Amino acid sequence: MSINLEKTVKDWIDTDPDGDGLTAYLEVPADRPKRLVTIERVGGNENEYSSHPTIAVQAWAESRWQAAQLATSQVLPRLLDLDLLDPIAAVSVESIADFPDPGPPPQPRYQITIQLDAATQ
Repeated sequence: MSINLEKTVKDWIDTDPDGDGLTAYLEVPADRPKRLVTIERVGGNENEYSSHPTIAVQAWAESRWQAAQLATSQVLPRLLDLDLLDPIAAVSVESIADFPDPGPPPQPRYQITIQLDAATQ
C-alpha cells in the first residue's frame, strides 16, 4: 500500500490546533487567501518498504516578514512533529529560505524543504 505523504503533510498542517484556521494546499488556488501554505513533493526516493520524499512546504503571506513568521513560527514547529504520525519515523529540515513568487503579481513566500523517512506498509 502506498501512502501519499504530500497529503499526510497537508492534513497535518490543516489539523494544527494552534493553526488559526491556516489551510494547506497541494496546488496554489486560483483565488489565493492572504496567507496559505502549499505542499509539493520535489524529490526523494522509494524503496520496497520505505519512502524518503523531499517535500517543499511554502508559506505565502502579504509581506516577506509575515511569510518568514508564518514559516518559522507556525509551520516549522508543526512539521517537526510529523514523526508523531504512525508511518513517519523521522523528519529532517534541509533548508529554510526566502523564495518569493515572481508572479504576476509577485508575492512573498518562504520555503521549508524537509526530508521524511516513512514506512510504506
